[in-house]
Amino acid sequence: MSRLWLIFFVALFLAMIIDSRDGNLRDNGCDRQERFITCLLTVALILFCGLRIKGNDTTTYLFMYRNVPLWHEYWAKTNYTFADGIGFGVVTSLLKTWGFSEQNYLMFYATVTLIPYVMFVRRHSQSMLFGVFLMFATGFYLFSLAAIKQCVATGICLLAVEQALDKKWLRYLLLMVAAITFHPYALVYFLVPVLMFRPWTLLTFIYLVVFGLLGIYLDSLLGTVLDITDMMGATYTDDEFTGEGVNLFRVLVCFVPMALAALYGKDLFRDSTRSENLMFNMAMMNALIMFVGLFGTANYFARLANYFLPAQVVVLPWILNKTHPVDRQWMKPACVTGYMGYFLYENLIARPFNYYYKHMSLWDYIATLF
Repeated sequence: MSRLWLIFFVALFLAMIIDSRDGNLRDNGCDRQERFITCLLTVALILFCGLRIKGNDTTTYLFMYRNVPLWHEYWAKTNYTFADGIGFGVVTSLLKTWGFSEQNYLMFYATVTLIPYVMFVRRHSQSMLFGVFLMFATGFYLFSLAAIKQCVATGICLLAVEQALDKKWLRYLLLMVAAITFHPYALVYFLVPVLMFRPWTLLTFIYLVVFGLLGIYLDSLLGTVLDITDMMGATYTDDEFTGEGVNLFRVLVCFVPMALAALYGKDLFRDSTRSENLMFNMAMMNALIMFVGLFGTANYFARLANYFLPAQVVVLPWILNKTHPVDRQWMKPACVTGYMGYFLYENLIARPFNYYYKHMSLWDYIATLF
């Protein structure tokens, strides 16, 4: 896990420099040096992701790349459906046609994924240091080492969120269409326009009741769920949606912002902006979908919930900054300790990082370019 520790501390160090310069984009803008440091942070995260040669879905994606037809043969030899991610297939075929090596293929997707990831945290997190820490601790960043199609789609969806916040609905729609061609689960971001309501009002409790019932009565609703997936071009069975549920520890972690909001009530949202309302409600959706996953299968519900995981990263710093200074003195250390424990559990016990992931060195990668 030494390489993971290295990128973890390098990322935190760069984020600390950004915070020390008080370069929050949303409030003060940033100068050239701050942009340079942010670029360094982004490049470091991209390289760590793009230099992997083994881990999680990496082998599967490399197999797909080896077997994708070149562009002039693509439409004749493939039958990509909406559920398969036709946009991913097209872009991958073009990369192979242009002569991208397997490592450059991984590096390309790492780049188009992590640039919007960092932009999102940079713009919305009130503490870049805490935000980057949560990118690792929640699994938001490390998931990019696995599910390429979903992570690219998530990155595009985050760009769409910015357009929705600026009320540029045509751009939002076009980005959403692009995201869906990479991964159909991106459809959940069509909820964004209706998630800008002020939290901890009647609508919040309606969502809690609806998703509570969805979880409890999931077995009886499976027929409807399967019909929806069939419409999307995917074929699943009852067994695939009723396997081992999401780990309870993981669900509890996702509910931390909800628990803090319940503790402080409406005071948190008395003067909240549209952006802050949306971020909290997206974090709520992450937790609620995870709750449903307790009664279903982790593979599908956890991955669906991960679409809203970016909001968890920016909501927690905002909540802590709005709490009473006396409470903040113990809450911040408690949150750091708890999330660090979860980070260690996920990467040392549940899925030992060193066992599943292998990377090539940067120097070896540079050598392949020449």
